[in-house]
Amino acid sequence: MMQNNITSRVIETKLIPWRELKFIQQDDFKEWINNGDKRLLESIKKYQFIDPFKVWHNEGVNYCLDGKHRYKDLELAVQNGLDVPEMLPATFVECSDIKEAAELVLVYSSAYAKITQQGLYDFVQNYNIDFPDVSGLINIPEFDDIEFQGLLNKMDTTTVKEEIIPTSLKEVFIMPPFSVLDSRQGDWQKRKRIWTEIIKSQETREEVELIAKSGQSSAIYELRNKMRDNLGREPDWDEIIAYAKKKGMHVYEGASIFDPVLCELLYRWFCYENGVVLDPFAGGSVRGIIADVLGNTYHGIDIREDQVKANERQALELNLNKVFWHTGDSNQVLDDLNLEPVDFVFSCPPYADLEKYSDDPADLSNMDYEQFKDVYYSIIKKSVAKLKEERFACFVVGDVRDKKGFYYNFVSDTIEAFKQAGMELYNEIILINVAGSLAIRAKRQFNNGRKVGKMHQNVLVFYKGDPKKIKENYPELNLDYDLEELNNQPNIAL
Repeated sequence: MMQNNITSRVIETKLIPWRELKFIQQDDFKEWINNGDKRLLESIKKYQFIDPFKVWHNEGVNYCLDGKHRYKDLELAVQNGLDVPEMLPATFVECSDIKEAAELVLVYSSAYAKITQQGLYDFVQNYNIDFPDVSGLINIPEFDDIEFQGLLNKMDTTTVKEEIIPTSLKEVFIMPPFSVLDSRQGDWQKRKRIWTEIIKSQETREEVELIAKSGQSSAIYELRNKMRDNLGREPDWDEIIAYAKKKGMHVYEGASIFDPVLCELLYRWFCYENGVVLDPFAGGSVRGIIADVLGNTYHGIDIREDQVKANERQALELNLNKVFWHTGDSNQVLDDLNLEPVDFVFSCPPYADLEKYSDDPADLSNMDYEQFKDVYYSIIKKSVAKLKEERFACFVVGDVRDKKGFYYNFVSDTIEAFKQAGMELYNEIILINVAGSLAIRAKRQFNNGRKVGKMHQNVLVFYKGDPKKIKENYPELNLDYDLEELNNQPNIAL
C-alpha cells in the first residue's frame, strides 16, 4: 500500500563478503539482452564497482535484492584471472518479510537483462505476490500483461489440470471437495483477496491488528529476555519488535496466518447451517469474523488477553454481533463456559513448541511435548463434550520436529485425542500452501540434514454420531454465489 510520506528504509552501506550473498529469485528469472552480460562486464572493468548491492539481512543471511548479474559477472571475472576484492559495498534496506523483499526484487530493474515471462510467473507464485499491485512499478519491455494475467489465473502445471475438474463442482462447492486443496490456484488466491477486503474495513485497514504483537516466535521471546536484562526494566512490545527488525529477525505482524478461503470452505461444508461454533484455540480474528459473516455464532477462547482485545476491536469496527472471544486457559475456561451444545468444533491448535505465543506457563507452546499432549487431550475431550450428536469437528494441524529433528507425530496424536473423546476420523484433507520463503530455506535444510521442505497442512475432519444420519441432517449444497455480494450485507462496515 502506498504511503503518504517518504521515509528512508536504508539502514547502512558497508563492505561485505560478496561471495556469501544469497538470492531470492530463481536462475531463470531474467535473461540477458543485447549481449548484456558482456556489456555489464566491460562497464565494471572500465568504471570499477560503483553501484552497491542492495541487500536485505534476515536471520543471519544477506539476500541480494538487486545485483545478481553483477554478482555473476564478478564470478566470471575471477574465472578469467581478474583480481576482485573479497569485500564489496552493499546497501542494506529494511523489509518486513520475505514477500516485501520479493516485491522489491521485482521493482528494481536492469538495463542489461530482462525478466522472462515464465520466470516472473514462477517468482510471483513462489512469494504469493499480488501482481496487479506492483505491475505499474516494474519495467518489463515488450511484456504482455493480459497474457500474463491469464497465466496467473490458470492452475500451476504441476497440479491437477483445471480442464478435468467439472465446472459444476466449483459452482456447487466453491472448490472441488477433493482430498487435496491447492491454495496456490488462481481461483483460490482471487477469493482470498476478496475475503481480505471483507475482513479489513476501510476505516481500520491500517490500524486493526489481526495478530497481537505478543504472538511471536521463541527467538523473539529470548530477545525480550536479553533486553530486559540489559535495560533493567520490562521493554514494551513496540521496542521489542523494532529491535528485532533492526537485527534482521522475522516478526509476525499485521495479518492472520489462517487462510480465509479454507475457513469459508470448512464452515460451508461441515458446519450446521446457522450453527454455533466453538474454537478452543482462537488466535487471530479470521475464524470468528468469517463465522459471523456466514451467519454462524462463534465462541473462541485464547489465553492472550491482548489478542482477544485486538479481535474484539476489529469485530466492533465491522459491526459484528455474533462473535465472542473468551480470555483464559481453554482447559479451565471450558469447565466454566456456560454454553448450550454447539454445532461445530473448529480450531487450529498450537503446533507443540514450534512457535511461542506468550510467556504464560499455561500456554501450550511453553510446555514439553508430553505435558503438551496431556493438556491437549483434555481440551479436545472437553470441547467434544460440548458438541451435539450428529455433528462435525475439524482441526487444522501439521507435524513438527522435536529438538533432535524427528517428528513428534502430532497429526496422529490429534486423531487419537479425538478418538478417545468419542469422535472418529471421517475426512483427511491435505492443504497445499504457497511456498513463500520455503523456496529459500529448502536447499539449506535439505543439505544440512536431508529434511524436505514442508508446504502442506493436514485438515482433519471428525464426526460424532451415526454417519448414516449425515444426509438427513446436512442438506445438499449449492454454493454458487458471488462472494463480493457479502460486502453489501448491512452488518459489514465496508
